[in-house]
Amino acid sequence: MRDANETSLKVCRYLNPADFAGLYETFTEAFSDYIIPFALTETQLRNHIALTAVDLDRSVGYFEGGRLVGFSLNGFGEWNGRSTVYDACTGVVPDHRRRGISGEMFRFMLPQLKESGVEQFLLEVIKTNDGAVRLYEGLGFEPSRELGLLQCDRRLIASDKTVVAVELREIDSPDWGLFKTFWDGYPSWQNSPEAIERSIHLKRTLGAFLRGQCVGYILYSARFGRISQLAISKEHRRLGIGSALIHAMHASIDEGYSAQVVNADLSLPGLPEFFEKLGYYERLRQYEMVLNL
Repeated sequence: MRDANETSLKVCRYLNPADFAGLYETFTEAFSDYIIPFALTETQLRNHIALTAVDLDRSVGYFEGGRLVGFSLNGFGEWNGRSTVYDACTGVVPDHRRRGISGEMFRFMLPQLKESGVEQFLLEVIKTNDGAVRLYEGLGFEPSRELGLLQCDRRLIASDKTVVAVELREIDSPDWGLFKTFWDGYPSWQNSPEAIERSIHLKRTLGAFLRGQCVGYILYSARFGRISQLAISKEHRRLGIGSALIHAMHASIDEGYSAQVVNADLSLPGLPEFFEKLGYYERLRQYEMVLNL
């Protein structure tokens, strides 16, 4: 891969682990005025990099006068059976926006990613971020589905009583072979089994058992109540099992946090209505977009 593209005092190049301190400073500044409040500690940014399989050596930074003013963090792996690069985060500091920096970073790396054998580029962009949507469409990305961030700031509305007597108990290791049989779709990059395994020490899996058989589960961030996956066996739906799992999760998270469903696939039948009945609301909506390389 070409290492850098330089024009007097302006450098677009690949990052490396030694750039992390500058990256964190630029990340904090770039998201200081984001559409929703978004601030991470250095540890949380490192966790995000690990969760999304970011390779700093194949992520791009844009430097002006030696200052990192823009970045695009790339995660690598397989998604839906294809070799994929995932835009884990792209940002430009406020005083350097509307100068074409994001577009220049993508045009720098796209040919090299294709040459390296990557089959597709995957990203998410907030639906109301018109400038970013236009940029990605101009680069050839196409929307694949809409994902929602759902949030609950208060006590749950629905009863936690189930129609059947299920036993809820913790599962030490996710049984992906079984869990996938419960799915109606495929999780986003950050909620995929691969991403969950990379951050399993931060996750908790709670299963619903009927006569000793697991018929549903919820997988979420242990302290904060951020749901990565919730699925019920097709034969055991509409029995209150999903609600029971949600109630159990709410009872276990740290006080002061609002429960969230991250990157919920809004096209799944009944999903928005299910969470709305429990007291969740849609905080934002994103396009998941894909570019075939």
